[in-house]
Amino acid sequence: MHNPHPGQTSIIGKIPLDPASALILLIGTILGKTWRPVFTGVKQTDPFDDKGAGVIYCFWHSHILPLTYIFRDTGKIAIVSISHDGRRAAAVAQRWKHRIVGGSSSRGGASAMRACAELLKCKENIVMTPDGPRGPREIVKPGVAQLALLADAPVIAVTARPIHAWRLRSWDKFMIPKPFSKINIRLGEPVIPHGCDIEILRKKIQDQLLS
Repeated sequence: MHNPHPGQTSIIGKIPLDPASALILLIGTILGKTWRPVFTGVKQTDPFDDKGAGVIYCFWHSHILPLTYIFRDTGKIAIVSISHDGRRAAAVAQRWKHRIVGGSSSRGGASAMRACAELLKCKENIVMTPDGPRGPREIVKPGVAQLALLADAPVIAVTARPIHAWRLRSWDKFMIPKPFSKINIRLGEPVIPHGCDIEILRKKIQDQLLS
């Protein structure tokens, strides 16, 4: 019998869609089929073919919709808040073939951090939004740096910049690329945790996300 490696048991089972998450899934899928992603930046790790890489991808909370759709079917593991809104986002991400570990800086964070460190050491790939789940907007909080140091894993910053997009009036100014929009997706230089303390590492990640 196959035994899951450490951390695998922390992955959440299928979350049912409610009317709101079903609508998000429908809209995201319809719009996503029209988007035109263009990739720039470092190609050291290919996010479409990264099995066994053991890296942390991070991007701003407002970029969740386009990046979750564009990197669908790649089997990444996302840390998602276990709040009501977080479960909705997780339900959508699961339909796009991502796996979910529940936790955030405010709830369930320590156990999620330990589980993700174990998964990274087993060469799984983790996704985090370092300004989530409640901000402040586009400020990297220490969690991603703590995880990188704990697991000795590189961090790759990813940004999505659509030519045309709607912005919601939410704390993160949530972004919805318009139909047929070109989306410039940049992969940052891998940030290596060796020799860094948490604050230096946090600043390096911040710089990559803002570059």
